[in-house]
Amino acid sequence: MEDTYRLTLKNDYLFKLLLGSEENKVCLQDFLECVLDMPSGMIADLELLDKELTKDEITDKTGILDVKLRLKDGTTIDIEIQNSWSVEFIPRTLFYWSKMYIEGFKEGEPYTSLDKCITINLISQGFNRSSEMHSSYSLLEQKTYKPLTDLMEIHFLSLSVARKFEIQKDPIEKRQKLINWLRFIATDDKEERAMLAATSPVLQMLNEKVDVLSLTPEERKLYESRMKLKSDIATISEVQFKSGLEVGFAEGEVKGRSEGSHQKALETAKTMLTMGYPLVDICKISGLTTAEVDALDETHS
Repeated sequence: MEDTYRLTLKNDYLFKLLLGSEENKVCLQDFLECVLDMPSGMIADLELLDKELTKDEITDKTGILDVKLRLKDGTTIDIEIQNSWSVEFIPRTLFYWSKMYIEGFKEGEPYTSLDKCITINLISQGFNRSSEMHSSYSLLEQKTYKPLTDLMEIHFLSLSVARKFEIQKDPIEKRQKLINWLRFIATDDKEERAMLAATSPVLQMLNEKVDVLSLTPEERKLYESRMKLKSDIATISEVQFKSGLEVGFAEGEVKGRSEGSHQKALETAKTMLTMGYPLVDICKISGLTTAEVDALDETHS
């Protein structure tokens, strides 16, 4: 792979490829221990799940998560990568959480059988709800701050804030370990990744996998398309909320860029179809609906 080809785990395709696979579960376990402050025994033997959320009716909205897993005690966790913050992200997070919470709940079962659900959001840039690197939210009483339940937990991890902290190798405290993890995910610099890998056996193992990762031409095209698509979406959001622009001009600008992004998504989906990817992965990475991908598949065949 050429030195100029810079990989980053901020790309949800690569994040899912490396941390959403069975062979790298030890890396995922280490990351979760840093974020959730849980003992290793509770996270050991985690079960990776199908990332497509179920639909009760054909008209229901669905979603495809980046990484979805279940712990030994039944807790379900969703991990999402967001390149750029937008106003719709919190409602979307609550929607995904709620679908996860009731998924698998059957008629006649007691409500006490519902398990805890945790959402972990990694935000590359633009998160403005907190200046902290790690923000954790739950349901609390407004005056006493006494928790109503522990069944709901939503985390936001700011990659841009993490990059403000120095890399430390020794001693590695719990907070520093999380800083190193987030910087590892955020960087596209090979030398910085190697420095971070020297702080942890798990990051060392993950870094070796990134270094030897050989993307096929089709996979490379898919990776680059996903990065381009994310950049286009970020640009659209900026245009939408930029002050001082005429409404008509802004709408036209957004529409034009949106059409270009949609075309790029179609190209990404076509590439994945030729590579034999599952439908759920194609929808997740391209952002297209199941119907749109099915239509492409009919044309392709």
